[in-house]
Amino acid sequence: MAIVLSITPTRFRASGSKLDSQRRYIRKVYNNTYDLRFVTGRNMDVAGGGLRYVNPSGNNVDDDTYDGSFSGTEGVRVRV
Repeated sequence: MAIVLSITPTRFRASGSKLDSQRRYIRKVYNNTYDLRFVTGRNMDVAGGGLRYVNPSGNNVDDDTYDGSFSGTEGVRVRV
């Protein structure tokens, strides 16, 4: 029979061990200790025949012909 809920002093398991406190899951962080960034919104724009890309750090990367005013946001910091 699958474990529905198991709680011990050092471990929490639920839903047939799909949720387990000993596994590492992706979580949002608010400090500078992060593994990677996920882009959650628009990060590219085309204007005047040119292209602007906003990388996950929030920096604009333009080609020489972009003449728009798009500014994206930085990616969400996460730890694994």
